[in-house]
Amino acid sequence: MSDMQALYETRRVRIEKTIALEPVDRVPTAYMGMAFAPRYMGMSIADFCEVPENRTEVTLAAMDKLGADVWDGINALPCGRIVPSLTDLWLSHIAAPGRELPEDSLWQVQEAEVMKPEDYDVILDKGWRAFLQGYYPRVIDMDELKESRAWVRNNVKHVQRRCREHGYVPISFGGTSIPFEYLCGGRSMARFYIDLYRNKDKVKEVMDVMMPHMIRDGIHAAEVSGIPAVWVGGWRSASSLIAPKIWDEMVFPYFIELTHALADQGIVSVLHFDQDWTRDLERFKELPAKMCLLNADGMTDLRKVKEILGNHMAIMGDVPSSLLSSGTPENVSNYVRDLIRDVGPTGLILCPGCDAPINAKPENMEAMVAASREFGRTE
Repeated sequence: MSDMQALYETRRVRIEKTIALEPVDRVPTAYMGMAFAPRYMGMSIADFCEVPENRTEVTLAAMDKLGADVWDGINALPCGRIVPSLTDLWLSHIAAPGRELPEDSLWQVQEAEVMKPEDYDVILDKGWRAFLQGYYPRVIDMDELKESRAWVRNNVKHVQRRCREHGYVPISFGGTSIPFEYLCGGRSMARFYIDLYRNKDKVKEVMDVMMPHMIRDGIHAAEVSGIPAVWVGGWRSASSLIAPKIWDEMVFPYFIELTHALADQGIVSVLHFDQDWTRDLERFKELPAKMCLLNADGMTDLRKVKEILGNHMAIMGDVPSSLLSSGTPENVSNYVRDLIRDVGPTGLILCPGCDAPINAKPENMEAMVAASREFGRTE
């Protein structure tokens, strides 16, 4: 075994032990920062989005430059083009740099009511997959979508090899979510929230038709890559955004079903939960123990997470985007020190909250790496 292979295995075991809430020699650190990487390395965002190889190579180069000795892994395998991937998750048109937008600007989800009320009946009558085949052309060129998916299928193993060659462990591959998120993206947030009150029974019936497909998507992603963890998204379904009565019926039961179905297959759910979920942390005890990784974005109270779920679920987070873009290196270092002290060292993977933003200051990212090196060791 080469030195790099040995390092990769050491880091892989460190991450797995952290998710299992076992002691480790140091707090593992994971990279998150899709748009930061090309900006940091001097590549236009358009080139980063259009050429799938660029996403892999510029991400690995940014990690190397920031601190190859510190990163244990990356939150998700950097594989495939950004715009088609986000279209799959949001069911919305994504405005792309170099097309609708200037070539060095960030991609943007275009919020619009693309899915119409009558589409609920299409899903009930024809099924989720049949609906998608008719729906996708409304938000993306179908040739582009097919080519992007084919590239991922043909290159996922190559991208994994590239990560191993750099010694970085991909923590997850692929993505899925609950029906709420897909419907909210397609209908638009404003229209969908109205649907939840005016047409709740039909929406729930549609969700129940969709749910087996969400589960299969997660299992399939793990099978394709061999990585036993899947990105499970939650952003508009956060409990801070929704009345408890609706959340208890239309959101959390589906997360329970999804995470347990994945856990039954030996798959960890990386809960990429944006917004504030603090209100309902007690409910997270209903998710499978030591088979979920809560990846917060700086809004959920991680000290409450540690207090309530410290023996149930590991945490990945949570240096806030606002701090990385607007703070000072000293602010960042102090945040990392306090986070490790209060939330770690067991059961914590240190990383940016949600994603290091495109405008993160390089000196702040470097400060996060340095603070991990200084404060992360437990032995």
